[in-house]
Amino acid sequence: MTIYAISDLHLSFNKPVTLYGIDHDRDVTKPMDVFGWERHYDRIRDQWLEVVKPEDTVLIPGDISWAMKIETAKNDFGWIAQLPGKKVLSPGNHCYYVSSKKKVREAMPEGMYWIDADYTVVEGCVVAGTRGWTLPGDHRFWDEERDRSIYERQVGRLRLALEAAVKAEPDKPIIVMLHYPPVTKHVRSSGFFDVMKEFGVSTCVYGHLHGKAAEEAVQGEYEGIDLQLVACDYLDFRPVQVRVPGVDHRNE
Repeated sequence: MTIYAISDLHLSFNKPVTLYGIDHDRDVTKPMDVFGWERHYDRIRDQWLEVVKPEDTVLIPGDISWAMKIETAKNDFGWIAQLPGKKVLSPGNHCYYVSSKKKVREAMPEGMYWIDADYTVVEGCVVAGTRGWTLPGDHRFWDEERDRSIYERQVGRLRLALEAAVKAEPDKPIIVMLHYPPVTKHVRSSGFFDVMKEFGVSTCVYGHLHGKAAEEAVQGEYEGIDLQLVACDYLDFRPVQVRVPGVDHRNE
């Protein structure tokens, strides 16, 4: 049993579809062709099927669907559900269909689980998550008046998730799912990273950085935490194994 991750699927099916035979012009509301992601759902499907087994788990930290409403997002959830493995999902900045955790969880097909400011346990590891946010000190994107309260609330939500996880599962390694990176090459610390260090997090997977922005990613072991960028275009649309120090998974 192995844990994989891939984020930023950016699906936009306007009706229930199967894994094959999708009509790109009629079934897809927001094609990603302009970004060079032509029929990227086929690329995700083919590579997912190559690596993920039914007994594995796939973490999907955000930007899963372009849907504005949960009823439409169900089309994208249904497509993901047809792929092998259990799935753990968490929100991103484009998950506009999220109005409440309860409603999203009710929309999840069997074998899929939504976390946001809380945690679950998979393959002997705790997986905790929240969305994250733009980081203070990133002068290109940070606006103090606009972003401060959202940032602090998101840091607090990560703390809530980790407090509950450590209390219930004190001996398990911890993986954190964030959509936004907790640090970058421009911003080398944050409240998110401080909270992860405080609670002894082993690994953090995150997305959000696309194209040239991926050059800003901090990856590998950093101050005791293994960081992995898992945005699907960065991974060439192939789920990647999550590195958990001290845990012997199948492909290591």
